[in-house]
Amino acid sequence: MICAGLLTCSVAGCATVHESPLEVNLLATPPCYRDEVYPIFVASPIDVCDLGGMERLAEYAKSRGCANTQFFVLYDDGDAEVLADRIRAIRCRNPRARILLTGFSSGCLIIHDALCLLEPQCIAVDRVCYIDSFTLKLFMRDPHPNNVGCVSLVYREKNPPPTDIPRSSVYYLKTTNHFETPTDPRTVHVVMSNLCQLAGCCY
Repeated sequence: MICAGLLTCSVAGCATVHESPLEVNLLATPPCYRDEVYPIFVASPIDVCDLGGMERLAEYAKSRGCANTQFFVLYDDGDAEVLADRIRAIRCRNPRARILLTGFSSGCLIIHDALCLLEPQCIAVDRVCYIDSFTLKLFMRDPHPNNVGCVSLVYREKNPPPTDIPRSSVYYLKTTNHFETPTDPRTVHVVMSNLCQLAGCCY
């Protein structure tokens, strides 16, 4: 009964994605540039009803011109090895691909583990965005995998991010609600900023 209520709440739109002013810049970019960008949004396995709104965030990115956007869910798609296989396939199919991995909560650990699998093969991704993950701090390898261009750490002020991740930037959120972090205006702005830079936008 509780799960059914949560599902209804999620479907009804508890997590509203706040639009970013950067969407104008992204949409103004030639499609041939956006077609080189591959965003993958990884949901938290614990958030089975997607109260955080990661699927909405992925749909928002896709609707703003990123046609290669993918939404990755552990129970439907598989584990870190499957995610690593997807990245290998993208690199094989398009060596010029620019890949952004965005994870929420324990979904960040799936991204981390996929990076660990890819690093010995010298397969890298361009950018990673970790959103408010406590489990990442608990289980992150030291040092963090080095096969990522730069990392955005988007965290609540009361949930400090992991430290010592190379080429990382921290963005603090005012909200105290963990499930509001993926659709927080600043989170959306950080994700859109990453997409714009990968697509070669000037803003």
